[in-house]
Amino acid sequence: MGLGAIVAIGSRKQRVAGNGAASSATGSNVTGSAAVDLPSWLGGPLECTEVLGRSLAERTVERFAAIDADCISLLMEAGTYLPPFRAAHKNLTIRAVSDLDAAITQNVQEFALSGIDHSFINWADAYAETDLLDLFCFHRESRQTATPSFDKDGELALWVVNCEKAQDLSLETLLDQAGRASRYFIREYVSRLNHPRYLRQIAADMLRGGCQARPSGRQVRPGVWCDQGAEVHRRARIVAPAYVGCGSKVRADALITRLSNIERDCCVDSGTVVEDSSILANTSLGICLDLCHAVVSGNKLFNLERDVTIEVTDPEVIRSTAATQKPFASVIERSEEREKAPDSRTLHQIPESWQFDGNLIQE
Repeated sequence: MGLGAIVAIGSRKQRVAGNGAASSATGSNVTGSAAVDLPSWLGGPLECTEVLGRSLAERTVERFAAIDADCISLLMEAGTYLPPFRAAHKNLTIRAVSDLDAAITQNVQEFALSGIDHSFINWADAYAETDLLDLFCFHRESRQTATPSFDKDGELALWVVNCEKAQDLSLETLLDQAGRASRYFIREYVSRLNHPRYLRQIAADMLRGGCQARPSGRQVRPGVWCDQGAEVHRRARIVAPAYVGCGSKVRADALITRLSNIERDCCVDSGTVVEDSSILANTSLGICLDLCHAVVSGNKLFNLERDVTIEVTDPEVIRSTAATQKPFASVIERSEEREKAPDSRTLHQIPESWQFDGNLIQE
């Protein structure tokens, strides 16, 4: 019996409400809540933003790979930037599409023709750490075309479908049927990525051990993770729990306090304090700054307490260090790049000799 998975990245035109009716949504997947316009300054969907070394899209794919799904399809809206995955998956196919709903429908049909009996459909903006095999067993025993899932806050963008029964149905019809079917209740950890504050929340949960996901890299001290190529000056201080990403630099007299994460290719300059904040990839912080309860990306800062975004025009304060990010073009280009490049699992291994002797990293 073949088992597949479809992971979608992009806005959802339809979702199933609690009464079975389909309603439009652009960013929110919490029943009864207003849709939140995600800030364009992040450069893409929240699920494509790296949190403690990996995007939530990648972590979702890894969960399906862990149950030995025979085929995993990652479908994303054309023009979306997807950070490189930390590990290769032989059964993973990535495609950029212009119409997600039509692409999902086609993918279900392809699964049915190739002998995949059942498939998960998961929008990556709903990250759930449920027992996927238990959800699959619930679906199979219920003998319904589609089985939806929900938690204490309402419907989730995670379904299991019978590919043979669903192959002739549009996605809208399929999800409408799911709205009237028996539902699977998820008790485990769930994060709905419909607001930047959830980037902060899931980072804190990972650092505290409040979910199954863990920081990438190596735990150099209890509660302190540093990824490949991270540099922490001997006069800098890191107070656990905290994370410093690949190639990031923490200069002399800088202070990274509890529950903060410094993502890939960032720089925290001398004397700067980062407290309970997320510094996203390719961001440089100037000297003697005091950041607290914020999400920073390039020269834009989102204050979680005041719920406002500001743009800093002075590059000496905060700025982006990234070159222009190219959106994902096609699975053919990505496959060719993977063949030419070394295995990504090798690229991200940390040398055994890498260490932080003498650094003031505190628990």
